[in-house]
Amino acid sequence: MTSLAETYDRLWSPLLETIRADALDCLQANLAVLADRHGEAGAHLSLGAPLRFDLEPGPRVAGSLPYRLAAAHETLGLRVARRWDGIDGARLRALADEAGPLYVIADAHGLTWTPYAGRRHTEHTFLLSTSDTVVDAYHDETPWGPCRPGVWRLSPSELDAMLPTATALRFTAEPIAEQPDVLAVNAKAMADAVPAIDAYLAADHGDGLVLDIWLLGRSRLLHGAWLARNDRPSPEVDEHAKAWLTLASKSYVASRRSRTGAPGTAVLDDLGRLLHEDVAIAARLAARHTTRAAVLGAIQDVLRIDEPTVRAATTLRELPNYNSFGLVDIIERVETRLAVVLDDEDLTPQALQDIDSLCAIFARRVAG
Repeated sequence: MTSLAETYDRLWSPLLETIRADALDCLQANLAVLADRHGEAGAHLSLGAPLRFDLEPGPRVAGSLPYRLAAAHETLGLRVARRWDGIDGARLRALADEAGPLYVIADAHGLTWTPYAGRRHTEHTFLLSTSDTVVDAYHDETPWGPCRPGVWRLSPSELDAMLPTATALRFTAEPIAEQPDVLAVNAKAMADAVPAIDAYLAADHGDGLVLDIWLLGRSRLLHGAWLARNDRPSPEVDEHAKAWLTLASKSYVASRRSRTGAPGTAVLDDLGRLLHEDVAIAARLAARHTTRAAVLGAIQDVLRIDEPTVRAATTLRELPNYNSFGLVDIIERVETRLAVVLDDEDLTPQALQDIDSLCAIFARRVAG
C-alpha cells in the first residue's frame, strides 16, 4: 500500500503537540487529543493519576477498550454519547460530517498512514474530525517503521477502501467528579494488589508478557508526567519509569530471540522486582504528600500566614513571624497530626533549614 502524505491542520496539529504520546497506548492516545480539545493543554495527563496493577482474563495487564473508556470517563470526564458498530467507510464519512469528531476503532492492516498497513492485523484507533480528515496521536516504533502523531487528508475512495468495517464513538465532555486523595488511594490499591502481582508472576503468559510490560512501562511514565503537572515532580518515579521502559526493550529482544516466544526467567525476575517497587513507591509518594500537607498546615496555623507565602519562602527563616519558639510549636503540631515523634538525630541544623528538609524528616518517620 502507498502511504499518505501528512498535512497540517490549524485545530488538530497544535493539539497533537501537547500530547505525551510516548506515554500512551493506541487506545489512550486519541482519547488524550479529545481531552485537550475539550479542556486545556495537558488535561490528558489526568489519565496518569491512578497507579494500578489491574488484570483482565488471561491473565493480562488491563488495557482493553472497555477498561480505557471507563478510565477516560473517570479521569477526563469523556463519556460515550453514541456508538456505531460494524459501519463502513461511506457511513463513517456521513457520521463525521453530522456528529464529528468521531473516535474510530478499526483494523490497522488497512490504514495506510500507519506502518501496519498491509503487514499486520491489529486494533488501532484514530479520530475522524470531518469526512476527509484523519487525526492520529499514536507514537511507537514498529518493525516496519515509526508511528508518529499526525493529520492526514483522505479522498472518499481512499477512506472507503481502508474501512470495510469499523466502530465509531462520539464523546461528550462532562464535569469530573471531585477526586479523593489520589496518592493515598494509589498506595492502598497497589498494596492490595500484592497477591495478584505474585499470582501473575507465577502464571504462564507466553508472548503476551511483552505487551504487558510495555503497557506497564507507559503507564508509569504517564504517572510521572501527571505528578510533574500537579506540582509533585518525583525524580524517583521518573527513574523508575525509565527502568520499566528498559525492561520493555529487554523483553522484546528476549522474545524475538527465543524459540518459544517467551521472554525468559531473567525478564520475569526483573518484572517482579519492578512490580514490587511500584508498591513501595506508591506508599512513599502517599507518605510524602500526607507529610507535606501536615507541615504546610502547621506552618500556616502557627505563623498565621497563607499558603502562597509559605510556598514562596526559600528557607524557614524567611517566613513572617518565624522564630525558634514557633519552630518548636510547628514540629509538635506535625508530630500530633502524623502520630510520630522526632528524635534528636532527626533535628539536625541542616534538616531544619527549609520546608522541604522538614518534610523529608517527617516522611522518613511516617514511612517507618
